[in-house]
Amino acid sequence: MKLHALFLLPVCYFVSHSALAESFTFTILSSSTVNQNATVSYPLAGTFIGAYDATTNSTGTRTLPGYYGGSGNQTIPYTSTVRTVENISSTPAGNFALNVLNETSFEISNLAMDLVNATPGTVKSESVFSYSSFHTVSPNSIYPSVGAVTIPLTSGQVTSASAVQTASAIGSLSRSFSSDPYTLIVVVPVDITVSGTLGGQPFGGTPTPGFLSLTGTLDVQETTATFVASSASTDPIGPLDPLPPLVSQPLDLPTVLPAGGTSHLLFSGTFSQGSGQSQFNVSLQAAGELALIFADINGDGWVDNVDVGLVLLAMGECAGCPEDLNQDNFVDSVDIGLVLLNISE
Repeated sequence: MKLHALFLLPVCYFVSHSALAESFTFTILSSSTVNQNATVSYPLAGTFIGAYDATTNSTGTRTLPGYYGGSGNQTIPYTSTVRTVENISSTPAGNFALNVLNETSFEISNLAMDLVNATPGTVKSESVFSYSSFHTVSPNSIYPSVGAVTIPLTSGQVTSASAVQTASAIGSLSRSFSSDPYTLIVVVPVDITVSGTLGGQPFGGTPTPGFLSLTGTLDVQETTATFVASSASTDPIGPLDPLPPLVSQPLDLPTVLPAGGTSHLLFSGTFSQGSGQSQFNVSLQAAGELALIFADINGDGWVDNVDVGLVLLAMGECAGCPEDLNQDNFVDSVDIGLVLLNISE
């Protein structure tokens, strides 16, 4: 039998407390929702012309200004806005830790959410452009000047989106009676990372700093808790550096009068700075369980004189017992020292 000098610990080592520590590990439930819409637009101005070439494409489309007449293949001026629209509507998955510090404050840490989960988002690119009236040959068609025309360019999927906490977040709590759920407010700093494909090409993958401003309720029971909160924000995007210029970029344009054909055009133009807006709405419902605390032998959320007493009672050889904190198959002075080092404040 080992000698256990700490059997003779003086009473002054024992501590007491006046409130229950409340630290929970939360899992985000499938009843939660995420909806995001982000639009980025780039102004574009330049000219387009039919894909006709006397040597290489003698039967190609020719463009001419006005409704009738003219000869050759002439450029048509235009102004445009090229925009990319991203949508995510899904059930997020993830978890976070929550520690009730006192009756008026709490801390959220280690928040990590998969915003896409099993439901990929959509992304599309389109051009909204205006032009003066023109007509084409091969095919023969008239394009009246009717204001803005929207042309789909390409589409894809948002295959991955995440929100990961980057720093500790201290929030406020309030309630009228001790039996009521808490009302909570907290701002969680996060990195948002979105990636996917557009027109067969990968995009994204770079974290963007942001904030998740949550308001809701926290209902704490003895060993469980319920967290219900939501966040809604609208944030500007940009200004963004201009895209590279277009040089004879092929684009197929449906005919107008008559409909049913396709004109083959070549677009050139210069982009201006881009800008946009992101709308993000999240509704979180999460279930929490009392977090395990090292050296909390009786699982009451505190490391205190009760836990010291339990270790003292278990002194000796003890394979696999919870009082053997260093897992050497003996409960001894080392385990008592570990309890004392982790006494709750």
